[in-house]
Amino acid sequence: MEAICILKGIKPDRVPDRSGSGKKVEDFWGPAKKLLGDMRFLQSLHEYDKDNIPPNLIAIIRNKYITNPDFVPEKIRTASTAAEGMCKWVCAMDKYDRSVICFSFCVLSSEIDAYSQRLSELFTCLSNINVGYWFIS
Repeated sequence: MEAICILKGIKPDRVPDRSGSGKKVEDFWGPAKKLLGDMRFLQSLHEYDKDNIPPNLIAIIRNKYITNPDFVPEKIRTASTAAEGMCKWVCAMDKYDRSVICFSFCVLSSEIDAYSQRLSELFTCLSNINVGYWFIS
């Protein structure tokens, strides 16, 4: 649920550290309970704007969760099948974001190649005009 809160931009509560250090720590349990109590929770995941995931949020997901060997649907299933589904959703958002970046790069790369080819043709044309100008004068 913590990862879903992060992707949805939901801030954690600041609660006293349980170790008794006197410091405040971030805790997503309160916001997660609120989110789970929302009747439209599943619908909000379905309607999530996956095309515009803020780079800072997806970076947190990749650094903290995707790289974590325990953040795997098969392992999480042992605790809860619902948690397994949410883990799959987070992983899917990461994969989708990576594929969009890759696709965008490929499209941009092909556009650059096309513009480069056209520019080369224009330079050749300009060169021929210049040569013709020097022969006439």
